Amino acid sequence: MKKGLLILALLIVAAGMLFAQGGAESSEAKTFKLRVTNTLTMEHPMNMALKMFAETVAEKTDGNVTVDLFPNSTLGGNEEMVEGVQLGTIDMCNQFAGAFANYVPEMNVLALAFLFETEDHLYRSLEGKPGDLLAEALRKKGFEPLGYFFGGSRSMMNNVRPVNSPADLRGLKIRAIPTKITLDGVNAMGAIATAMSQGDVYSALEQGVIDGWENSPTTLYTLSLHEVTKYFSYTEHFMTPDLFVISAKTWAKLPDAYKTIIKEAASEAVAYERSIWTENEAEIVEKLKAAGVQFNEVADLDAFRKATSSLWNEYETTYKNGLIQAVLDAR
Repeated sequence: MKKGLLILALLIVAAGMLFAQGGAESSEAKTFKLRVTNTLTMEHPMNMALKMFAETVAEKTDGNVTVDLFPNSTLGGNEEMVEGVQLGTIDMCNQFAGAFANYVPEMNVLALAFLFETEDHLYRSLEGKPGDLLAEALRKKGFEPLGYFFGGSRSMMNNVRPVNSPADLRGLKIRAIPTKITLDGVNAMGAIATAMSQGDVYSALEQGVIDGWENSPTTLYTLSLHEVTKYFSYTEHFMTPDLFVISAKTWAKLPDAYKTIIKEAASEAVAYERSIWTENEAEIVEKLKAAGVQFNEVADLDAFRKATSSLWNEYETTYKNGLIQAVLDAR
């Protein structure tokens, strides 16, 4: 009898120990280490915002989710990083929205020349029906959208002459992001569009492989490309945001509580980046002028608008998804 009671007592103690161990294991939070990448330097407003994003996520998850930032094309160029996010080999990236068009053709609408009239018009579109349509299309292709950074207005830059009309671009090899819609836009404006990843632009300008490129003053300065660029002409042809996304494969692994934290932190980072962009860019333009870059307002912007207007019809005819009309309705 005593032996039986002793065995029973030992079994109860052992069961208690197993229960305690199981309880400790189940209460231990799983950790996640995520990577985010882009083509920009740490001084760029978008990376300033991503640094804040990483800090917020780490703080609100008690360090259980950490985000490491890989700037300046360290994980690949424009195409490689977008592909990596879709495959799940890279967790997150922010990239010129048109760069996603090879996977999500609907993203082409954000890279149509002269479609957006103002910054506010762009935001109304992204936060309204057009943004909802794009989010649905992105999710179907393996991307979970986290928000859109403001990328400024992209203008023409070159080392040959100031640009005032499409005729001034004739014969100039201008680097463009390697997507059809951006290449078509630059060609329609009169240049010879040359597909190239951002990381190759400095050496291509330095060696004369290309005559110029197109982007914002902020990107010109933060990538030190003003060292090999003479003329900046305010064509402001693309007002295309940078899309901040996380891989659907990474997203599926995260607990709902962490998903909520990441979404909220991304919204805060986007708001911060947009708030500092204009002020930073005004200061940067003055620095660029002091460094010798020559700026000019464009005399005949209407000629550029007319030259690219056929692309709107081509897009709408090809996709028939109502996106362009939804953007126009947001004006």
